Amino acid sequence: MRAFVADSTLVETECRERLKQIPASTRRRLSSYAKVIMTAILELSERHPQLKETPVVLATRHGDLHRTEKLLRELVRGEVLSPTQFALSVNNAVLGQYSMAADNRQAMTTLSAGEQTYPLGWLEAVSQVQSETRQVLLVYADEVPPAVYSGQVHSPVRSFAHAVLLDRENGQKLILDRLVEKESQLQEDVWLVANGVQQMLDSCRGKVVKDYNGVRWSWHVA
Repeated sequence: MRAFVADSTLVETECRERLKQIPASTRRRLSSYAKVIMTAILELSERHPQLKETPVVLATRHGDLHRTEKLLRELVRGEVLSPTQFALSVNNAVLGQYSMAADNRQAMTTLSAGEQTYPLGWLEAVSQVQSETRQVLLVYADEVPPAVYSGQVHSPVRSFAHAVLLDRENGQKLILDRLVEKESQLQEDVWLVANGVQQMLDSCRGKVVKDYNGVRWSWHVA
């Protein structure tokens, strides 16, 4: 599959100055997870004002897991959950917050697909660009999981948000490939994959390959 990358950024921490663009009433409710996502989107919005009228695909394996863990601990203690905190714990909540803050009324898609969430997020966004709209903003974001989940999952090793503005005609031409392999050899953390893709886009050359239990995904600049 082919698409053009108009711009991209990878951020690991929130930017308080950028977040001041969001109304205080909304900003107060943002978790650390949501703040990193907003920071990445706002960075691209400064360079591309049309993002306020651009559909968004958010791919996240864990979502706002730290907020969810806090709610689960409150349940265990027999406490009454806050309706607001519960509503903000669902995967599409942060896109709702962004939509209202930016007055973006375009389609907002949230995707979660286990270990393959990162490449399948790309697949969804590229598919939308090819068939539905001229531009799509793809955002992949996850935080390091809470310690209580250390026995089940260890990815990502660093919290981050990767925002990529895809275009149907303009920008760097990128090819996304998927192959079925009998044996998988590469098992890199999603942070390393996203960072590799961003470095490839910055340098305008190279290729990134990731194996997922017999399925090999690759990104390369054409």
